[in-house]
Amino acid sequence: MADKPPKLLFEVSGILTAPPERVAPLLPAPMQGGWWYRGEHHALPHPEGTRYVHRVYNVAQWWRWGVPLANKLFIGYRAGMREGMRRGLERHAAELGCLVRLED
Repeated sequence: MADKPPKLLFEVSGILTAPPERVAPLLPAPMQGGWWYRGEHHALPHPEGTRYVHRVYNVAQWWRWGVPLANKLFIGYRAGMREGMRRGLERHAAELGCLVRLED
């Protein structure tokens, strides 16, 4: 049986006014959270500099249907991800000496 492809659960992003080649070295490695999720960080080119994206994927191969349901029980998870992204962006902007803004 072939592995099921990852399914996007959440995404948060922001813009840094520094080029991707300066932002990319600051990104954490992909993080696997047990059997059910993987978090990935990306530094993508953007007209203002870099679009920094954090995505959380459902990578479960069994009980996959239960992952989105369980996430609804984690009240405040999305808001916590957004707040974590804001703090991370501000930390990176201070290190790089650039401007930053969180995307909606």
